[in-house]
Amino acid sequence: MNDSTAAALVTFGYEVGQLKKLPRSGWLTAGIAKPESVAEHSFRVAILAYLIADAEGGNAEHAAVLGLFHDLPEARVGDVPAVGKAYVTTVPATEVVADQTAALPTGLAERIRAAVAEHEGAKGPNPSTEARASRDADKLDLLLQAREYQEATGNTAMTAFIDSMLPLFGTATGRALAAAAQVTPPAAWWSEFARRFGTTAAQVRPTTQARSQSVNTLNC
Repeated sequence: MNDSTAAALVTFGYEVGQLKKLPRSGWLTAGIAKPESVAEHSFRVAILAYLIADAEGGNAEHAAVLGLFHDLPEARVGDVPAVGKAYVTTVPATEVVADQTAALPTGLAERIRAAVAEHEGAKGPNPSTEARASRDADKLDLLLQAREYQEATGNTAMTAFIDSMLPLFGTATGRALAAAAQVTPPAAWWSEFARRFGTTAAQVRPTTQARSQSVNTLNC
């Protein structure tokens, strides 16, 4: 790798880092004082896209890439809240990412641009399974985040965020996960650990316990 290519990649890395400092502006308008960053949002979108695409029979790794890169253009144009979109016109995401990747090696730049374009294509006719998974992941992450803020702060504005997401899911998996998210508490993943805290059972790994129960069942 020559020096100019290395410098271009590092410069791109610095720009990507801007997403770590950029707050998701919609939460600010709803009264969340220290909201998640765009980078934090993109991280969970990538993982959720992987899960949804896998359930939908798509390429999970490819869907995760779409989710990871989908908000890259916001490093330059910012995150315009829904309340501001009627007043602000921004350059299309595909054009922004073309400028962002202009100095990168050609093949790499083309793949990043294609990822953003494919995610954006979920809004149009005949989107790929991976694009639909990535877009649903984007909506699901917002719904999950709203549920988390709702639980943590009691902010009543979160109900509007949750309700606004429900009609937007394009996959059966996305709709099922959205329904589950409304009734599954944000603390569900650790509540069993909390219940067992301070007891001898707290030192038992759930997988170990499950294997033990399985063996006992077979021995019966």
